[in-house]
Amino acid sequence: MTKEEKKNYVVRDAYGPFDLDHEQEKIKYLLMQEFVTLRKQAGVTQEELSRRTGISRPNIARMENGSYNPTVEMLVRLAAGIGKKVDIRFKDMN
Repeated sequence: MTKEEKKNYVVRDAYGPFDLDHEQEKIKYLLMQEFVTLRKQAGVTQEELSRRTGISRPNIARMENGSYNPTVEMLVRLAAGIGKKVDIRFKDMN
């Protein structure tokens, strides 16, 4: 599938059309916003988080500003670095 085809990819199901790109961007934005809030509440800088996790500060910054999609493994390491754990769930669409 080309990048252009992926850009316009819509899933059709019992609930009607579902724009995957929009949903992915929304989830990524909300997740990163929550992470930044939790990191700051924990009083941890990006530099300190980098030292704790072994993830470079530039990668943390890119992840936080939404220009880098973290893996689940990266999210688990980052969460542990601020004293949290990751909890991913599937929910009904309605």
